[in-house]
Amino acid sequence: MLYPFSRGTGPRPSLPPCPTPPIPRPSSPSTLCPLKFPESKPKEPPVLPGDQDSLLLLDSSPPPYAQPPTPRSKAPTGPSAPSAPSPDSTGAEGQPLASPPLASRLRFRRERGGESEAVWTSQAFPLRSVGGQMQYWPFSASDLYNWKTHNPSFSQDPQALTGLIESILLTHQPTRDDCQQLLQTLLTTEERQRVYLEARKNVPGADGRPTQLPNEIEDVFPLVRPTWDYDTVAGRERLRLYRQVLLAGLKGAGRRPTNLAKVRAIVQGKEETPAGFLERLIEGYRMYTPFDPLAEDRQPDVIMSFIGQSASDIRNKLQRLEGLQGYTLQDLVKEAEKVFNKRETLEEREERIRKEQEEREDKRDKRRNKELTRILATAVQGSGQSKSGQSRDLGDKRGPRVERDQCAYCKEKGHWVKDCPRKGQTQGPKKKPIPVLSLEDED
Repeated sequence: MLYPFSRGTGPRPSLPPCPTPPIPRPSSPSTLCPLKFPESKPKEPPVLPGDQDSLLLLDSSPPPYAQPPTPRSKAPTGPSAPSAPSPDSTGAEGQPLASPPLASRLRFRRERGGESEAVWTSQAFPLRSVGGQMQYWPFSASDLYNWKTHNPSFSQDPQALTGLIESILLTHQPTRDDCQQLLQTLLTTEERQRVYLEARKNVPGADGRPTQLPNEIEDVFPLVRPTWDYDTVAGRERLRLYRQVLLAGLKGAGRRPTNLAKVRAIVQGKEETPAGFLERLIEGYRMYTPFDPLAEDRQPDVIMSFIGQSASDIRNKLQRLEGLQGYTLQDLVKEAEKVFNKRETLEEREERIRKEQEEREDKRDKRRNKELTRILATAVQGSGQSKSGQSRDLGDKRGPRVERDQCAYCKEKGHWVKDCPRKGQTQGPKKKPIPVLSLEDED
């Protein structure tokens, strides 16, 4: 049998040998290292939206009044479709359309794109009169959560929380049950007890002053749930008085024991405006003193504290004002604002400090150079005097050289200076010694 690539009847060519399998490389030693995850920062509490359908109480039975009008469908002809009427729209004759109370809590909203039908979204509003009838809606869970999460506690900052509750009482006009729910959410049990105690102390009597009669206190600020109807004028008046007394109790419970040292410790910061400092000072007076700092009889105390506890430059300016007794607190704030606005900026202050430092260094270098020059001059003068004195001393000590048997005094040979006959002649006759009387001579 002949193969296609063979030209003769020779032997069949052998197959090439199989390649040797590759030798696996030795595996390098592996090292296990711990995996470090970045530290996660604590997340801030989210702000819940207020228009959540799940938070509204829509699962109850329908009210006994008519439902809100449904939006009109898009007309087949015409340049544009008429919009759906809102609950607060007016009729053709200018008369307001009769809308049910629930319609005042619905907002008309059209989906994006323009093709989808307009829908009504629910929104809770405060207690208000709609069509001659009071409409009520309780606080939503999102509002209570946001108020509690994003505001300090009553013990930490009573003024801030009192301001929040005051704004809620004025805008929402809550009922007695709503006030209790608000206090239970924002205050602790001990804080609520203090608020109730202070509120019952501020119940006004017939003359407008706080009363001590238990029946009047219980009638205005009851501790049990009353049967007040907010649809009546008398019920709304009772709710208004209850909220007023509750606000007075909050302000009274927020006051600390009288401590003027705490008020004196409030000083103006370096970058704090005079208006901000005055606000903190007034809050300190309200918190640590029993009187109102805005009263006319307390204005001198507040003025003295404002001047004495301001920054140094503002204090010096205010103390040098002529006729300081005639200035009001607002006038002093204006003068303080002038000094505050004339302050140098941070860059100017850094430049001034740098120049002053350079001037001090230059003066220090000049003083050091003068001292070094004086020291060098003194050293050079002292070395010159020592050299001249040393040479003079050497010249004085140096005498004429004499031989071994020569007298150093008369320069003659044969004797020394101690035996020189001329030395005794020049010195003159020797003085006789003065006799000294002693006891032995007397004997």
